[in-house]
Amino acid sequence: MGLAAWVLTASLGGYLATVWLRHGGLQQRRAGVTRLPMWLVTGHAVLAVTGLGAWIDYLLSGTLPAAWAACAIIVLVAGLGFTMLLRWRPSHGRHAHTETTAEQHFPLAAVVAHGMFAAVTILLVLLAAEGKP
Repeated sequence: MGLAAWVLTASLGGYLATVWLRHGGLQQRRAGVTRLPMWLVTGHAVLAVTGLGAWIDYLLSGTLPAAWAACAIIVLVAGLGFTMLLRWRPSHGRHAHTETTAEQHFPLAAVVAHGMFAAVTILLVLLAAEGKP
């Protein structure tokens, strides 16, 4: 169950990354142009894939340290994801962006679904690592 939720969450994340790339996310590197700096986007994605790899290692080998490594990594991934969510929200204050950024093209439904499935994934992974069904 945890693997299916993780793969679904990753698929939604891949979709959001595709939208971001298609709308020039890589070209918007200057401070003040984008709210999602490159280190934040790539760190979130690389850690998520690494955590998924650790989870697959646990499922194939049954080694508990791999399960707990996946748990630790997924919590870091969630922290970066929540940071991106907070930075993604539109603002109308003094430092608001006037130009359209790549992340403004994210469909709200995809962002919400990605976050909800991420929360379910974290719960399922933690329960499985604890040995609960």
